[in-house]
Amino acid sequence: MRNLSLSDPFDNISHFGDAYLFNVKKRSDKLINYFLIAFFITGLFLAGFYDTWNIAIGVGGLTLLAYYSVKWAFPESNLYQYVLSVCFGIFMAQFIYQMHGMFEMHFFAYIGSAILITYQNWRLQIPMMIFVVLHHMGLNYLQSVGYGGVYFTTFDYLETQTIIFHILLTAVIFFICGLWGHHLRKYNGTQLAMLSYIEEKKQHQEVLEALNNELKISNQVAVDARQEAERAAQAKSIFLATMSHEIRTPMNGVIGMTSLLSETSLNDEQRDYVNVISTSGEALLNVINDILDYSKIESGHLDLEEQNFELHKCIEDVIDLFTKRAAVQKLDLLYEIDHNLPETLIGDGFRLRQILINLISNAMKFTQKGEVHLCVEQVAVDENVVSILFEIRDTGIGIPEEKLSKLFKPFSQVDSSNTRKFGGTGLGLVISEKLVNLMHGAISVRSKLDEGTVFAFTIKAIAGTEAPQATVFHDPAQNIGKKVLVVDDNHTNLRILKGQLELWNFLPTICSNPGEALEMLLSAANYDLVITDMQMPDMDGVELAQKIKENKISTPVILLSSVGDESKHKYPDLFSAVLNKPAKTKQLRGVIHQTLHLQATANQPQENHPAILKADFAISYPLQILIAEDHPINLKLAMKILHKLGYDPDFANNGHQAVEMYTGKNYDLILMDVLMPEMDGLEATKIIRNSSGVQPKIIAMTANVMSEDKNACFVAGMDDYLSKPLHIGSLLQLLSGTSIERIQNKSFDGLLDDQENAV
Repeated sequence: MRNLSLSDPFDNISHFGDAYLFNVKKRSDKLINYFLIAFFITGLFLAGFYDTWNIAIGVGGLTLLAYYSVKWAFPESNLYQYVLSVCFGIFMAQFIYQMHGMFEMHFFAYIGSAILITYQNWRLQIPMMIFVVLHHMGLNYLQSVGYGGVYFTTFDYLETQTIIFHILLTAVIFFICGLWGHHLRKYNGTQLAMLSYIEEKKQHQEVLEALNNELKISNQVAVDARQEAERAAQAKSIFLATMSHEIRTPMNGVIGMTSLLSETSLNDEQRDYVNVISTSGEALLNVINDILDYSKIESGHLDLEEQNFELHKCIEDVIDLFTKRAAVQKLDLLYEIDHNLPETLIGDGFRLRQILINLISNAMKFTQKGEVHLCVEQVAVDENVVSILFEIRDTGIGIPEEKLSKLFKPFSQVDSSNTRKFGGTGLGLVISEKLVNLMHGAISVRSKLDEGTVFAFTIKAIAGTEAPQATVFHDPAQNIGKKVLVVDDNHTNLRILKGQLELWNFLPTICSNPGEALEMLLSAANYDLVITDMQMPDMDGVELAQKIKENKISTPVILLSSVGDESKHKYPDLFSAVLNKPAKTKQLRGVIHQTLHLQATANQPQENHPAILKADFAISYPLQILIAEDHPINLKLAMKILHKLGYDPDFANNGHQAVEMYTGKNYDLILMDVLMPEMDGLEATKIIRNSSGVQPKIIAMTANVMSEDKNACFVAGMDDYLSKPLHIGSLLQLLSGTSIERIQNKSFDGLLDDQENAV
């Protein structure tokens, strides 16, 4: 940055004065050389009148020699200027003598005095003044007493009054010349400083103008760059929205048809193929969602919701997603939640769930054996704002120290080689970090190679005021004195279960070896309950339960098994209950209470998983449905789903047909695609909403998933939104809700008609 400060010109007068006087001295010395030559030549010229050549050459030469000798001997001193002043007086006396006292020769004293002004030093007038006074007084006296050859004046002598008056006038002239030199010195320095200031100001003005021009250019460049960035961002958003739509449209057919196929009779091999297709489709959909989320975050268009949600349910829902995967990988998936945390929080539960899914998925991806452990702790409470710490620990392969810096860079992988074992977009952690920052928290990672990794993040949320769903109350006082033996080879799980049981007033005993647990039961058969893991070395949970029964020990046993384990069906008499790992807190507490206090020894009934698509669904939720869809595969999929539900929907291939069919028939529900030829879904919706006919419920069914696309649907008059690929559960929920709403409206209208008829 240039320094544009202007100095006060009066602060620098001394500085400018010294420089100015140096220039004056240099210029005056040069000028004096010409004057001295002129004076010497004048002496030679006057010598011709009275043949005074010896005086002209001798006195004039000695005078010049005296001046230049002193100047040469003392170059840094001003002494030669005072010598010069005397030299001008000597030249005056020489010229008076050479012209035999001619009065006009006295004027050379005034000429010398005027020449000395060029040095702008009033003190230089004094030596010549003294010389003139001594010369006039002395020579006038000599001539008045009759001393011949003095040639002071053409008269015999001058009266005293005349000589005094003459000297006074000479002094006045010398004083005026000295005063003039003094003022020149004084005010020329100031003027020079002002001129320098003006010049500096002018230079600064030019610099400011140059900077202003540069600023204008920079501003214009910034404006152009911003506009270019906005155009690029807009182009990127359009590209992403277009690509998302183009990918989701065929994906809707793939995933939807796969869901329909899974509802048919399949052998094991065929069902395996269907699961592969479904899993691959969901994986591709997750990649698309990650890219869209990243784009939203980078553009600042992602806003968090502020809604009540249950923290326990949010975490347990995430854990449920990975229980089957953990069973397949033979990993212990564990979680523990600080009991001090409030049940309900106000925040974005969906985005918190997204963060946890990303981190737990990564942990399981890089963990071949051992455990993945989620720990949730309350860090601090400031009024009603709760700071929460989440830690996801794994016993996986770990991350090299030099690779940690790559984790939170977009599209970056710890292993980016062509032979890498673990895939992914490299966006999951980036999105998680951005979401954590939006929640006023921070995320960190620490890892040791071949030992495992810990991802930790904090968020801030408001303690919720809305109570969670009511649950069965279990009086902790009923558990006082109840002894529970917990058997598990995983020490983390033992610690978690021990803490939970102590919180519920039980007296837990933990044991990591089934053989030792059996000995403990035989030696002191006073335990009220046994909780055992299924997968343990040397002796599994079934073998332990069998030995307990063989030894006539009546202590009830609860088995913790992995998803898909069939022990509860194979050995119905061994266990009081069988729970999937990790056991949910409320579920475990309820089963323990039921086992101990309600004396329920039978296994919990097997959950039925009826087919999702029931042919009698339309009977329970009758609707007249119109599908507006131009894509043949998506249309076929929607028709198939609705047929399987017992509906007989009509269809239109574009918005024009949809509007025409609406005018000819009263529909309860229109499933409206957005992008269609001739007339899109938005325009068709506006026309329907502006008509006077019975208004149906219109639900957008589109692959456009950007927030602005959703807003456009609602602005056009649509009631709800379904994104492609279709989620059958969401569709069923909308169908049932719409049917109930229409039935209630018709009942209300019928009641009004009855009242009018009665009146």
